[in-house]
Amino acid sequence: MAEFRVRVSTGKACGAGTWDKVSVTIVGTQGESPPLPLDHLGKEFTAGAEEDFEVTLPRDVGPVLLLRVHKAPPALPRPLGPLAPDAWFCRWFQLAPPRGAPLRFPCYQWLEGAGSLVLREGAAKVSWADHHPVLQQQRQEELQARQEMYQWKTYIPGWPHCLDEVTVKDLDLNIKYSTAKNTNFYLQGLSAFTELKIKGLLDREGLWRSLKEMRRIFNFRTTPAAEYVSEHWQEDAFFASQFLNGLNPVLIRRCHYLPKNFPVTDAMVAPVLGPGTSLQAELERGSLFLVDHGILSGIKTNVVNGRPQFSAAPMTLLYQRPGCGSLLPLAIQLSQTPGPNSPIFLPSDDKWDWLLAKTWVRNAEFSFHEALTHLLHSHLLPEVFTLATLRQLPHCHPLFKSTGLGIGGFSELIQRNMEQLNYSVLCLPEDIRTRGVEDIPGYYYRDDGMQIWGMPSSLETREALVQYVTMVIFTCSAKHAAVSAGQFDSCAWMPNLPPTMQLPPPTSKGQARPEAFIATLPPVNATCDVVIALWLLSKEPGDRRPLGTYPDEHFTEEAPRRSIATFQSRLAQISRGIQERNQGLALPYTYLDPPLIENSVSI
Repeated sequence: MAEFRVRVSTGKACGAGTWDKVSVTIVGTQGESPPLPLDHLGKEFTAGAEEDFEVTLPRDVGPVLLLRVHKAPPALPRPLGPLAPDAWFCRWFQLAPPRGAPLRFPCYQWLEGAGSLVLREGAAKVSWADHHPVLQQQRQEELQARQEMYQWKTYIPGWPHCLDEVTVKDLDLNIKYSTAKNTNFYLQGLSAFTELKIKGLLDREGLWRSLKEMRRIFNFRTTPAAEYVSEHWQEDAFFASQFLNGLNPVLIRRCHYLPKNFPVTDAMVAPVLGPGTSLQAELERGSLFLVDHGILSGIKTNVVNGRPQFSAAPMTLLYQRPGCGSLLPLAIQLSQTPGPNSPIFLPSDDKWDWLLAKTWVRNAEFSFHEALTHLLHSHLLPEVFTLATLRQLPHCHPLFKSTGLGIGGFSELIQRNMEQLNYSVLCLPEDIRTRGVEDIPGYYYRDDGMQIWGMPSSLETREALVQYVTMVIFTCSAKHAAVSAGQFDSCAWMPNLPPTMQLPPPTSKGQARPEAFIATLPPVNATCDVVIALWLLSKEPGDRRPLGTYPDEHFTEEAPRRSIATFQSRLAQISRGIQERNQGLALPYTYLDPPLIENSVSI
């Protein structure tokens, strides 16, 4: 006979406790025990409880390898009657054998209804370190079960493969939003919806009467950053700065030669460049940058309120002034085909011509960002990484523990981008080098992102594996924060980032007027729909877990605990530096401040 003390920790979340009965089977090198009930007088396993149980094994099973957890309904009816299966969130088990140190078995999972679960001691192990046949068999059985539950499917041809939710029975509680997060998300959406409904804006299909009237929606929710945008959106310097630190800071690249389909001349840009220089001189100096939305060319557009919408595929040339270092736009062409019907718009043009051209670029930014930078790179690809992890890595593996266009146009954009997507684009240091923007000043997405990347490049070496895992973690945390958290800030003042355009791009100059500008912008109801959506997508609805915060203690060894502490210390240092820098900025860049970055894509 052998006596063990079992300590059980139940999660604190609402509904984490259970009325069901729990027993354990201790598996050792010399066999396994029968199920051993964990039972006291009264109720066990209440939310937030840590409870001790004494169990006696009929015979010694040798050094412990595994712990099987069994959960079953009680013999007597629950106090509330035969309701739905009773879920229980177990944090961990701790097993104190007759001799030797206690063993911690991390769980951090929901167990719903009757069933069993196999837990390993918390030391991380790769496959070649599993020497005992029992552990090898458990590893294979877990992977087989995961691959049967989490299966791939093709959602739309040309998109990344995703989870076939039909194979996940009742949508596994461990991969769903928490009740608190779901409730907060619903209430936030309902509040915004109701406010705009009462104002009579949500169902109004017509045009805005003026820019002044747009403030009726702008003021329903606001932030300091959104206020700044509304005050400066027409300024050339702010227009250019958004390519560095706005929603889509991944497209600007240094221009060493002018594309043949963008025939900008010295005479066009002389008013901005000034005397004593030329386009060729500035190209050689490395002071010109290009933002090319060519992937949008010929893309399918949506129909809003029964009216077809329009899209452009602009090219924007930017200039970094010597001395001060700030960027300015030099020229904009709204199509990929130059000619009489595709003029090159300039800062020296009529105010409304130039503003309309910039607004078309901002509309292209919206489409590119929402379809590619946000949806594809920050949601669909992280789902691929997550599903591959669930299918191929058992719970004990070290990596598992670190853990305007309409749908038609979006689909086409994603298919196009998938054809040209490569690994280097996903790795921030390589992407920065490829685009030639290592030294452009005021590029806070680059500066803050490179600090958080913080790791040392075929996966044939340990260094290559480190870089790959870093890319996955960065994409699912910091990059998502950078391109998601500011959506409302950028779009609350809709003319700065219009989601759709109701008139085609201008084919000549001198035609734009305030009335035509308003008529090109989205209708009232479409504006409301998008602003509500971006309000919700920009606001974390609860259960926030900042980068480097790991309430689920999967690691029990000292080495990874030290690494986590070092990482947390480094993040705190980065945060202090960012906050100090932001004090001197008219528009602080906060999206990559570590306390504001979620550990993973959480909304």
